[in-house]
Amino acid sequence: MPGIRRAAAIASSLIVLAYPGRVVAQGGPTTDDFKRALDAAMQKLRPTGFTARALLFENVRAGAPSGGYFPFMVTATLSDYAPGYPANRYYGQTCVGRMDGWKFDMRRDDFGGWLVQGRMTVTNSECKDNSSAGTSAIPLAGLAGTPAAAGSQAPAAGARAPAAAATPAAGALYFGEYACYGTGGRPVAGMGFLLQSGGRYQDSDNERGGTYAYDAGAATIAFRGGFLDGQTARNVRGTGFSLSSTVSCEPYP
Repeated sequence: MPGIRRAAAIASSLIVLAYPGRVVAQGGPTTDDFKRALDAAMQKLRPTGFTARALLFENVRAGAPSGGYFPFMVTATLSDYAPGYPANRYYGQTCVGRMDGWKFDMRRDDFGGWLVQGRMTVTNSECKDNSSAGTSAIPLAGLAGTPAAAGSQAPAAGARAPAAAATPAAGALYFGEYACYGTGGRPVAGMGFLLQSGGRYQDSDNERGGTYAYDAGAATIAFRGGFLDGQTARNVRGTGFSLSSTVSCEPYP
């Protein structure tokens, strides 16, 4: 029965399996790929004045992939350390926040690397003043979770190697629900909206929608009509964009 065995082998190669520490799918990411990609994205968003950021993973669970998107649910702790100004006897702060069951999506970028999409702002952080120079008020050793393992992402079969100056997340556009945040990561009331494919957007109440024009080359979105009329989003990435110097918007889980 060689024909039946061959068909079964082909079918089994298309089955997606999830088990602790790894996801097996044709062209799919492992959980280690996801951890590294999310950590890299979070490092780029480290707040001004903080010199060290650590993302400690407690639990990462893979979901069922769909249409080239690979979902992951994450529980993790985020730690930010600021050294302050020791010469003035101010030793900065350590801030710790939580991602509790947050959902993210992964997909391949134009160069075969992995791109993470989802909410990136942790708004529940608690901060404590450091007691002395170089000393964290909330030591990493006392926090749950472990950092992403070192390694590199393997490109998909046949994918082009990334150009040296490429920024994989630049110019990507996430379709779905967004939330907006002001100075200090505080949510901006009334600024939630749904970005739809086909050039339309709606507010969270489905009442004040309009259209938008997305320029992938310039990484901008120009809004027309609705409550964002006349606004231009800049630095558009899969992780969100800047709406002004004080307001940023991100995919909401």
